[in-house]
Amino acid sequence: MAARVFSRFMKFLIVLVLLAGAAVSATWVRYHSFDPCVWTEQDMLADSSLPALIVKARIKAAFLLDGVTEPTPKQCLYAWWQHRFEDAKAAGKKAPAAENPDKK
Repeated sequence: MAARVFSRFMKFLIVLVLLAGAAVSATWVRYHSFDPCVWTEQDMLADSSLPALIVKARIKAAFLLDGVTEPTPKQCLYAWWQHRFEDAKAAGKKAPAAENPDKK
């Protein structure tokens, strides 16, 4: 009985480690960095046609408006999630209009 529980635990642990490894490698492949500030910058660059200098200035200005001069990784992660959420909301609002262009 104890061997069966231990075996299930080990299988679960192996699957968990493999999933974590896949997530880490997917992050590295997409961003080539584990810094959430870089993620935010790269996603904003991909979403706009603005130069990198302008995007960096916009990010820094957004943090300065919140009173943050040197953002921590936690604050950058929150900004990244917020940016991704806003993009998803914008994409969700555009989709129904594109599906039914004749409907008024």
